[in-house]
Amino acid sequence: MKRWLLLCLFAGCAAIAQAPSPTPEAVVRANSAAFNAQDVQALVATVAEDFVWFNVEGEKAEVQTRGRAALATGMAGYFKSLPSARSEIESLTVNGAFVSVKERARWKNKAGEDRSQAALAVYEVRAGLIQRVWYFPTQKP
Repeated sequence: MKRWLLLCLFAGCAAIAQAPSPTPEAVVRANSAAFNAQDVQALVATVAEDFVWFNVEGEKAEVQTRGRAALATGMAGYFKSLPSARSEIESLTVNGAFVSVKERARWKNKAGEDRSQAALAVYEVRAGLIQRVWYFPTQKP
């Protein structure tokens, strides 16, 4: 009996160790949910340590943020300056490790007026973490 119990415990641990990574879509959705909760720790938990965020404008792609720590600092400041900021995924397409998303951000300006803009982003997800994201120019409604 003890031998069987030990075998089961070992097999269970092996199954846990081999648990599959979350799907790229699930990772992007978790990232979005953390953004909406303004939970910086949960947000950065969805990205790789060497994460890179690119802003794409025409023929240029510039690094906006490099690294998990820089993202945490930047997002903490962003949430402090825009406590009403929320983002909604309007459409999402998965192609292997790449997830393209049309997002709509909403917030209130200092005068309390509602504001909104849409953006296209492409996330690269590997081993359950966002490695890179490319953000394209925002579009006003």
